[in-house]
Amino acid sequence: MNVASLLDRNPNPDGVALVDRSRRPASEISVSQITNAVRVFAQALIDMGIPAGSRVGLLAGNLGEYYTVMFGAPAAGMVFVPMNTRLPKSTLEYIADDADLKLLITDSEHANLLPDISTIVIGSQNWVDMMSGAPLTDLVGVQPSEVAIQIYTSGSTGRPKGVLLSHENVTFTVLEFGATIPGEVMLVSAPLYHKNASMASKMAFASGGKVVLLPQFSASAYLEAINEHAVTMCSGVPTMYALITAELRQSSSEYDLSSVQRVFIGSAPLTEALFDDVQALFPSALVTNGYGTTEAVLEFGPHPEDLPRPKISLGYQHQNVQLKLIDPVSGLESNQGELWVKSKGVMLGYHELPEANAERLTNGWYRTGDLMHRDEDGWYFFVGRVDDMFVCAGENIYPDSVEQMLEKHPAIHQAVVVPVADELKGQLPTAFIRTEPDHLLAVDAVKQFALKNGPAYAHPRHVWFVDEIPLASTAKIDRATLTKKAEELLALDRNI
Repeated sequence: MNVASLLDRNPNPDGVALVDRSRRPASEISVSQITNAVRVFAQALIDMGIPAGSRVGLLAGNLGEYYTVMFGAPAAGMVFVPMNTRLPKSTLEYIADDADLKLLITDSEHANLLPDISTIVIGSQNWVDMMSGAPLTDLVGVQPSEVAIQIYTSGSTGRPKGVLLSHENVTFTVLEFGATIPGEVMLVSAPLYHKNASMASKMAFASGGKVVLLPQFSASAYLEAINEHAVTMCSGVPTMYALITAELRQSSSEYDLSSVQRVFIGSAPLTEALFDDVQALFPSALVTNGYGTTEAVLEFGPHPEDLPRPKISLGYQHQNVQLKLIDPVSGLESNQGELWVKSKGVMLGYHELPEANAERLTNGWYRTGDLMHRDEDGWYFFVGRVDDMFVCAGENIYPDSVEQMLEKHPAIHQAVVVPVADELKGQLPTAFIRTEPDHLLAVDAVKQFALKNGPAYAHPRHVWFVDEIPLASTAKIDRATLTKKAEELLALDRNI
């Protein structure tokens, strides 16, 4: 079915479905109002003469109108292209050209970034005129395999790739995920161009939940929103929760967080230390470690025998998904290896990249590039990225595993491990450490803790203490920046 038909599943269409805190005061909007705006926008696209299957881009921060375009383009039989506002102009130009955008919608902040593309600015007279027409009577009929969304990867290891998601990919994921509990109040603060936030919103709208939308993430705004709106479900990435726990330790404000019943953490690896911090923050909540990629979502679910989920397990294989772990060296199935996925939620492929498709897609199986371990009960655990793994003196080192070990130290709030080149051993592990507030830690203490609690070859040979860990455009740790910084710091040390 058409992605936009997810809105029609809402059991309470006239109740408040969206609290838009990008406005002051915050706007309260129903699914009926969202649906009407979506259909007006869709009809306007058709009236403009834009052919079905054309790409419609959106370059904007979090605001209520984001959903108008997100659902409106597919409603008109066109393809929605969300664009990352944190990317440089040159990359945005590449995406616009690669997608062959026929129309770009922006907010006022990004209105003049791509002047060569036909653009309508939200809030402008052109936008007002566009949104003053009659709504589309019936959603444009689509085939399940037709492209609904073309979302671009972050491009951290090269040019971003356009991931093609069909109407079936998206609706399968939303409906099979179980959506949200009717009446649930979900806080969304991650950028809506990110799959984590957009999928969370779709699940809420489809099931009668309410989205409290923040214009951008900040720890204080996040806590204020929970307090003011009695939020029951929080969704975000690990770095967000690390900042929230730090904010609470330093803040003199009082927040009532007792309403939170579910915390979903995804998009990046979760450590036991952070899990414990989040559980302490929301003691009555069920905290779960989620997993998904731009190319596929919904690999895991609860255990069929109702076994309690281990702290940082990603879950048990979902009943409507096929999974296998392939050893990167032998190419054979194993209990530890690269995760391969086959399901209706797997992308159609990358836009006009046949070589990348051949590399990542094999007979319907998607190779995630993520290394996993499966225990005897069938629970899956993240081990590391195939690309992040490096070799020290012939030993494979997975940064995530070393980071989890380091963060068990009571004085370490966050650790990031990156490699540096070494003539003798190939690559050496180094660590950037953010300590807990008011804690002092010596470099040698970090090394000794690592030697005591992990393999000797994996202990960080160099350690630097930092106040903040840099984030990439998707709110994940910016490992490329830290790797470069490690090389620069070592060069300085050699020259002293």
